[in-house]
Amino acid sequence: MIAALRGELVRWDAERSTLWIDAGGVTYEVYMPAFAADWAASHAEGEEVRVFTYHHATERQPVPTLYGFAHLAEREFFRKFIEVPDMGPAKAVRALTYPISEIAGWIEAEDQRSLRQLPGIGERLSQTVIAHLHGKLVQEALLRDALDGDGTGPTADVRDDAVDALVALQYPRREAQRVVAAALADGPELRTLEEVLRYVLERQGGS
Repeated sequence: MIAALRGELVRWDAERSTLWIDAGGVTYEVYMPAFAADWAASHAEGEEVRVFTYHHATERQPVPTLYGFAHLAEREFFRKFIEVPDMGPAKAVRALTYPISEIAGWIEAEDQRSLRQLPGIGERLSQTVIAHLHGKLVQEALLRDALDGDGTGPTADVRDDAVDALVALQYPRREAQRVVAAALADGPELRTLEEVLRYVLERQGGS
């Protein structure tokens, strides 16, 4: 099972919604949900990226397929979503055109009308989704603040950006990762890139 990939972004194909990532000299093609298009497009070719992945292969479809997500919580939601009868990974990744917090909220609210906005989700399947997942997605429905940066902690992108900024200041990447992790552990109120960097540099005697 390939749980995550970290490597150089080789290509983003917006039409097919696929990322090519060079990890350890091997280039992987990863299918991304539509809601992740802005995240994918915000990264330049040659930039290091990390995606959490779901690795899918069956006897009928032995060629493995990788589905990717910027956040672990999104990957875990996807794993629940594809357990719905008649869903499957390919249909699920095409359906995810809205953030998972919104979709989870619709399911918990038993909002069939909103679910039918999703590609491939008709009336019958929307009923099946609610019947199968209602009551199991309360945590995901509350994720909007955490993933969009409006909650009490920084987003994963803020952490990654802080590490990248320190690397640009000549910090070794492992040291940058260590001091950012320490800063967030010591200062859970830190939310923005500027706040994290200011805290780290002050602690390191940089200002």
